[in-house]
Amino acid sequence: MLSGDEALHLIIGGRYMGKRVYAEKLYGKFEIVYNLENERAENIISSGLIINLHMGIKYLLKQGVDAQEFFASRLDILRSSVIIGDEISSGIIPVDVFNRKWRDETGKVYQFLASEAEIVDRVFAGLALRLKG
Repeated sequence: MLSGDEALHLIIGGRYMGKRVYAEKLYGKFEIVYNLENERAENIISSGLIINLHMGIKYLLKQGVDAQEFFASRLDILRSSVIIGDEISSGIIPVDVFNRKWRDETGKVYQFLASEAEIVDRVFAGLALRLKG
């Protein structure tokens, strides 16, 4: 859990850019890490750190679930978490219809969570840029 006031903190950035290291510099080591690349999104719990948000969105889309509605319905348990997701919207637009939808929906979920978060940071090359909070 976050120390002090409980607040949703969203951290975005490219793969291997130091997002988790940055979160641990701010809050220390997390007792609970919920990895949405390996764990089912439906089982999400209030956690100190939730990683691979983009992969959780991909999983939900494959299940036919509206990802934004999914996270909106769980805001109460997410408010005490740091959520980390990779930026996947840069570069070449995927030719595959599903991957294009995943990219678009991930952007929409990030916008939604950023609007709900108390703190939003973008991390690039280990350097954080505070976008909100």
